Parts: sequence; C-alpha cells; structure tokens
Amino acid sequence: MHHQAPDSDLVKSANPVTPKDDIGWRKFVRKIVSLIVVVSAVIITLYVWGIIERHPRTDDATARANVVGVAPRVSGQTLKLNVQDNQAVKEGDVLFEIDPEDYRLILKKAKAELATLDQQLAQADDTLHRLEPLLPHGFATAETVDKARTAVTTLQAQREGALATINLEELHLSYCKVIAPFSGRVINLNISAGAHVTAGVPVFSLLDTSKWYVIANFREAEIRHMASGSEAIVYLSSAPNQRFRGRVQGIGWAVKPEGETDLPFGAVPIVKRELNWVRVAQRFPVRIEVENPDPDLFRMGASAVAIIKGSPPK
Repeated sequence: MHHQAPDSDLVKSANPVTPKDDIGWRKFVRKIVSLIVVVSAVIITLYVWGIIERHPRTDDATARANVVGVAPRVSGQTLKLNVQDNQAVKEGDVLFEIDPEDYRLILKKAKAELATLDQQLAQADDTLHRLEPLLPHGFATAETVDKARTAVTTLQAQREGALATINLEELHLSYCKVIAPFSGRVINLNISAGAHVTAGVPVFSLLDTSKWYVIANFREAEIRHMASGSEAIVYLSSAPNQRFRGRVQGIGWAVKPEGETDLPFGAVPIVKRELNWVRVAQRFPVRIEVENPDPDLFRMGASAVAIIKGSPPK
C-alpha cells in the first residue's frame, strides 16, 4: 500500500532553498544598500558643496565698531573726571574737565590789551580829526597828517589782532570741557582726576555703538560670489542661536603680501595665510554692515560667523 506525499512536501522538493543561495542573496542586498549609501553621500556632498560655493561662509570673522581716541584740544591738569571705564555716554556729555584758570588769565590779559588799544585808537582818531581840517589852511603839514593816519591804521590792525586773540582764548577756555562727540562707550580709561593731559594726545577711547559691522575673511576663490550689497547673515559665538541680518558694504582690494617690506606700516590689512602650520589660500577682508545689532551682545572683537546668502540687488 502506497502513501501519497502532502502537497507542501512536493513544493519543497521542487524548489529547494540552499544555505548558499541565501548567503548570496544577502550579499546582493548588502551591495545594493552600500551602493545606495555611496550614491546618496555623493549627491549630498555635491549638494552641500553647491550651497557652500554659492553661499560662502566663514568663521574667521570678528565684530567691529568705530573707535575714536578722545584727545583734549588744550593741555592742563584734569579737575573732574565724569566717566568710568566701559561707561555708556550720550552725545554732548561732559567727559572730563581741565583746569581753566590759566586760560581765564590769558583771556583777561587779552581783553585788557584790547581796552588799551581802544583808548589809543580813540586818541589817534581825535588827533587825525583835528589835523585834517588844518591841512588846507597850512596849519598842519601833510607829513604830520600822514603820520596820524598811519597811527590810526596801525592801531586798527592791532585791534583786529587783539579781537582774534580774544576769540581764540575764549575757544581755548571752552575746550577745557571735553564733551562726547557721539553716543557710545568709554574704553581703555586709565587715568584719574588730577592727571596732566596734553593737547592732541588721546586720554582714552570712545566706542561708537550706533553702528556695528563684521570683518569676515573669505578665500580669494569665494569673493567672486559676492559684491557690494549682497545679503548676509551673521552669528555671534556668544549667541549662536540668534541670527543678525547684514549686507556686504565692501570687499577688500588689498592685503599685505607675505614678505612684503616696502609698504608703510598699517597701510593695508594683514591677513595671515597659514592656519595650524598649513599654507592656505589668501583671504580678503569683507566688511558686512549689521542691520539689526543687539547692543547687549555686540562687543568689539567678538568672534562671529558670516554667511553670504544672496546676490546684490540690481
């Protein structure tokens, strides 16, 4: 008596799956997955490279603001120092005062000299007015009248000089109060009241906080993708999650060539071409004006990241 095998046994016997076939199939799947990963990586790399190429970015950037040295226009001893280091001041605030006594005395002397000249001029005028009517009648000589006229002319010139001296000394006296030319912050203050200051020599500096910009150094191959007016985005290292808008104000046309000694000191910016002992492409400074700076975050010399986002407006 014969027993018929089940249908499932017939299928298994007709399509046997060996371990070797299973391993081969797995290898094929792994190759396909690996190929997909490699192709995806290449596509992503090319995509990112295209973005970076069209929108250059650099972390070699610093926040900047204009700095003016506060120098008195007259010399003397400081009587009052009305500010402290890092203090915020407003335009017109009196920063410090210089002892005005010397300039008051000089002004007083100039006014006294003017008064003396006025008296002498009045007498000379009277003499001339008395002599001129006498000349036609022969009671005075032409030489005497000419001398009287010369005396009047000389005294008038001296009076003009005395008036100019008075105006100058009044100006010097007004310079004894040194005022802030703009709103900003006092920096690098290292003196106290009583110190002697010299005309034209800065006592401290004033940081103009009304306008901030970023100096970003881009590789020479990247600057062709930007121009004045290009839109930019700026991040500060102290606030990486906060984005600031900006526009390219200008691209540097000169940096000091390596080894160059003929250029005067400070004539052009210096941008090093070495990074961790590796020579890199030359970089040029790009000035980006920040449109919405946060006065509580922006500080002179703060590290920043700059990204050029778009072409300049046409």
